[in-house]
Amino acid sequence: MRRLRKLLGDEGGNTAIIFGLAVIPLIALGGGVVDFAHRAQVRGELQGAADTAAIAAARVLQLGQLARNDDEEAVQADAIATATRILDAALAKFGGSSAANFNVVIEDGAISISTELDVDTSFLGVIGIDDLKAKAGAEVNLPEPILMEIAMVLDYSGSMRDADKYIRMTTAAGDFIAKVQKDRPDTSKIGIVPFSEYVYTPMATAYVRDTGSGHHHHDDDGGGWGGWGGSSGTSVTTCLLNRDYPYSASDQPPSSGLPASQWPEGDEGECDEYGDANLRIRDLTDDFTELSDALAVMQPIGLTNIALAMEMGWHMLTPDQPFDTARDFSDANVQKIVILLTDGRQTVSAMGPSGAVSTAAADEVTAEICQSEKNASIRVFSIAYDVEDPAVEALLSGCASGSASYFDAGVSEISDVFEEIYSQIAESVWLSR
Repeated sequence: MRRLRKLLGDEGGNTAIIFGLAVIPLIALGGGVVDFAHRAQVRGELQGAADTAAIAAARVLQLGQLARNDDEEAVQADAIATATRILDAALAKFGGSSAANFNVVIEDGAISISTELDVDTSFLGVIGIDDLKAKAGAEVNLPEPILMEIAMVLDYSGSMRDADKYIRMTTAAGDFIAKVQKDRPDTSKIGIVPFSEYVYTPMATAYVRDTGSGHHHHDDDGGGWGGWGGSSGTSVTTCLLNRDYPYSASDQPPSSGLPASQWPEGDEGECDEYGDANLRIRDLTDDFTELSDALAVMQPIGLTNIALAMEMGWHMLTPDQPFDTARDFSDANVQKIVILLTDGRQTVSAMGPSGAVSTAAADEVTAEICQSEKNASIRVFSIAYDVEDPAVEALLSGCASGSASYFDAGVSEISDVFEEIYSQIAESVWLSR
């Protein structure tokens, strides 16, 4: 009995047994941190892949809508295939995983993606946990693609030659057009209104006052350039001045029987110079190469007529004559934009609300046009380019759609301004959650 009691009381070797039993949960606890960290890394990569796949699929669907593709099933199949390729490539990185799956669903105006991956463990297996699940998901709403119609109203008055301002402006505007061409060629149109004292443009003869007066113009049969027409069936390419108020502050098309609603022609000799300076208006188009080429050869000349230029920019964005390429304002999927740039004050007199004809009256018309454009949901960006006149700055800041849409730019800052404008108006698909 003494020997039995001694044997039962001997604790030698217990420490090794207890340590052996305790080391398993210690390994699971310490190594589990590594396994969970790896699962978090995998889940992050899965989420990035799901986001990318959802956005890419949404782009495919939007392009199908833009192309007015009636084969909805084929477009959806292409979108799902696009998402699948991205997800397959992402999941292929985790070849050691025991199971992986994903699901792509298009319904209720959205595309949703869910993916799940069994991530093999390295340490938790000692306690029977051979894998951890990593899940990710993304959803993108599918609104109708937003189309952009942009009227660039650019000052080409003689003062723009100072410090090569017009060259800097042309470069910055050309870079803006190039960005649109690269990023949004299927969803954008741009027009250019180069202005100084006059605007030089094709126009239906029915919309020009006293075209038989002998003023200089070029006759075009069959409606002329860019879809111009009119009851006469002919058009002219000529220099125009401001209409009488209130027509000058409206988007109402001219009437052949109402001279006050028509644009009067400018001086014959000066109009020749506008043609030589390549200052012809370019209506909304998606031929961005032609726009850039036209912009590159425009030369400054003459005085400054902001009121007339803004009126023409407004007409360019309306679906009615004299410009007729814009979409209707009732189309909620069109964002209409005016970019106005000038380096100085109005120097051409025009009729204002009181009936007086002066540069101050022309400023009143400009302010009224800007407000009417904003009331019509046109977004107005204005640039005071190398301007030191507080009255001009006040006019342009009042024209803008908000403080973020107004820019007071020095000569060397104009490229940055156009880049900022582009970043503000560039539409993209955003994750909904």
